[in-house]
Amino acid sequence: MKNAQLLVKSTCQLGESILWDKRNASIYWVDILGKKIYKHKFGGEQTSIWNLDDYVSKIVLNDRHGFILGMQGMLASWEEATNIVKPIIDIPHENGQIRTNDGGLDPDGNFWIGTMHMDAISGRGKLYCYKDQKLHVMLDAVSIPNGIVWSGKLPYTYFIDTFTNEIRRYDFTKDTNETAHYDVLVKIPSEYGSPDGMCIGPDGNLWVAHWGGYGVYCWDINTGKLLDRIYVDAPHVTSCVFGGSNNQDLFISTAKVGLDEQQLLKYPDSGSVFHYKIS
Repeated sequence: MKNAQLLVKSTCQLGESILWDKRNASIYWVDILGKKIYKHKFGGEQTSIWNLDDYVSKIVLNDRHGFILGMQGMLASWEEATNIVKPIIDIPHENGQIRTNDGGLDPDGNFWIGTMHMDAISGRGKLYCYKDQKLHVMLDAVSIPNGIVWSGKLPYTYFIDTFTNEIRRYDFTKDTNETAHYDVLVKIPSEYGSPDGMCIGPDGNLWVAHWGGYGVYCWDINTGKLLDRIYVDAPHVTSCVFGGSNNQDLFISTAKVGLDEQQLLKYPDSGSVFHYKIS
């Protein structure tokens, strides 16, 4: 069995959106429910934490050596040195009932972000694309938007609505909204938990964090066949990213939320960040 090792001990309620920043050889991630951003220098011991005023679910690099955040009610820029958040565009939040969840930058540099109901009510979220300074609705009714990635050039977009337990491949160039064309690449068996965050690995395949699945699973991007699994000593695995000097280091975030007292005693590192070197 391939086992990830504890890298950063933390107590995130809902650790998510783990990011590798090669500019400073560090990882960043967020605690959505804790309204926090974390940073850890890979190979070091120090972890920095910033507190925000709103739920933050996604952090990506921008082209000006800063960051863009997906937050409840908006996309925003963020300056690490000052912890200043500057709104970019509003996102409908229905009086606080809706928050952002997962997202990502497509090969053209457009920011995609999903939203969901605070109580994960089915069909209450949307998938947006921020393009040409406008927010476009790409999918009208999603439940728990996750794992949006691209392999090479558009048009193919790999997307997870955790509620469906599927990894879908969309072609958004054909049509939009609820009629958008897609193929089901993988239907996740229930014993593997539910698919959450996702990244493209150095092998070109889909590496998926499985909520309730105790690990990161590698799925063939062409056939949907299960190729590998990295075990994590925490039930709720939320996101993953490759980084390090040779892009062979897998960084993994986890969550405490949804675990009962007995589970937390059995898996005390839930909410922490884990690491596995694939070669």
